[in-house]
Amino acid sequence: MLMYKVLIVDDEMIVRHAVKSLIRWDDSRFEYAGSAANGAAALEMVQRTGPDIVITDIKMSEMDGLELIKLLMKTSFAGEVLVLSNYNDFDLVREALRCGAHDYMLKLTLKTETFMATLEEIALKLDRKHDNSTRNLLHDTDQKNTKTVVEEWLREMDAGPGAHGEQAGRKALLDVLSGPPSLHAYAFCIHILNNSSRGQEVSRYQETLRQIAEGLFPANHGLYVVSAEPDRFLMLIVSPVPAAEGSFPNPGELAQRIKGLSKIYYNMEICIIYGNPVADYEAIYGQIRLNKAADYLSFYNKYQENGICNGDAAVQSEDDQEFKALEIQLKNSLRHSSGTEIDLWLEGASVLIRAAADLRIPPNSVKRAIIGGVWSIANSNIISREAAWNETWWIEQIEAAPTDSQLMLIIQDMHDEVMNMIGRNPGQKFMREEIRQANTYLEKHFSERVFISEVAAHVGFSEPYLCQVFKAETGSSILTRLNEIRMMKAYEMLSSGNYLIKQVAMEVGIPDPFYFNRLFKKKFGVAPKTVKNIQSDKMDNFKNE
Repeated sequence: MLMYKVLIVDDEMIVRHAVKSLIRWDDSRFEYAGSAANGAAALEMVQRTGPDIVITDIKMSEMDGLELIKLLMKTSFAGEVLVLSNYNDFDLVREALRCGAHDYMLKLTLKTETFMATLEEIALKLDRKHDNSTRNLLHDTDQKNTKTVVEEWLREMDAGPGAHGEQAGRKALLDVLSGPPSLHAYAFCIHILNNSSRGQEVSRYQETLRQIAEGLFPANHGLYVVSAEPDRFLMLIVSPVPAAEGSFPNPGELAQRIKGLSKIYYNMEICIIYGNPVADYEAIYGQIRLNKAADYLSFYNKYQENGICNGDAAVQSEDDQEFKALEIQLKNSLRHSSGTEIDLWLEGASVLIRAAADLRIPPNSVKRAIIGGVWSIANSNIISREAAWNETWWIEQIEAAPTDSQLMLIIQDMHDEVMNMIGRNPGQKFMREEIRQANTYLEKHFSERVFISEVAAHVGFSEPYLCQVFKAETGSSILTRLNEIRMMKAYEMLSSGNYLIKQVAMEVGIPDPFYFNRLFKKKFGVAPKTVKNIQSDKMDNFKNE
């Protein structure tokens, strides 16, 4: 088993020692190569000690982490870089990943288990590099069939340009492209949505995608499908103009056909990232990297429906002042002291997530903002010091959320747990007039995007005071009541048998079908698709709960 040297770079001595103490040196594959206080010193140590893994901070004097990464990538350094960051470093982290860093980790949440798991992941990547470097590339190409070589190349190019394996893959792909002059290539990145098996059906998904592509391009000169992750696949199709088409299909329409066929014939929901057809090696590689750059948009439900054009991701604005303003607003929502801060924080988090989708903010930046709120709640007086609230578990759930829909459900569940821990008096039978007005407003506007500020203005209360009084008199928060109204209306519409689930979700103000399904099942204990032409008295029972 190969051993790998680790260099730790940070301008704070206490951080360097802390990181060193997190690594299990005695029973692992890692050796301590030393530490450095800035990028310049680290660069000198890299040349002197030859580390395989560089763990670096971003913000440092003399030479920062970004400059260090850029210089390492220009040299003969064949190792990997792991970035350590703070919550507010997401712009710099994004740049570090673009420059070639393997991954990043948050300083405040570092634990030995997760840290070692990441280092083991890097070690496996270095193992693959070492295996490739020991092969004779020409012999490798001769011995392996072209399909295997191209698929390995496809996976490597998605992970990042490597020093090994590229020549063999380049030669194999150029051989494929040397056919008829009309050959073009389509590159796709495909996510399997809501895949609960998490890797148990990788081969089935891979074969399904291959069959779909074969049907669309029966005369292809090369068709390659590989699994980059358990629910993420890469597809490359090299083909002349389809005889039935007369010209190369529009890439957006082709993506929709793949998505539609996946659903109709295989009941498989996918999100697909696509680009333009290209005809040469460099352009194909460029499309693969553009797909990878656009990959983060698959986190957002609004981009999953129609597919993601890789050219759109490059249009994202560098000025995300609107997002930063919403992040500040989210932090400030926890400064209220009237017992309404959790409701206001939940609404602020929901607004932040929706805005992040519109602004094309990387998901990790959104999660960091949400996690910052979780830490604030844990360290505030909102929850009694005697209460055993496991904020770490919620942070892990947030970090693992694969989509914005799942993230919304997680923070909704966390909100409910905190509200239960705080404890509120049950609702009273007779409500004051302002609360009746607020409830009427919710019943009238449930199909729209409702903000607490709008309800407060309608009844003449401040937001914190409205949240406090509404909870005291009804026994539930405003947002919980709004979702109850929406679910009751949805049940009524579905039981009529006249509406599709997607239509109902839109009508009740929840356009995200996944989020709608989860809320519905949480309320009624059954999936929306099972509600059809039921007895009206069952609906009455739900109303009387």
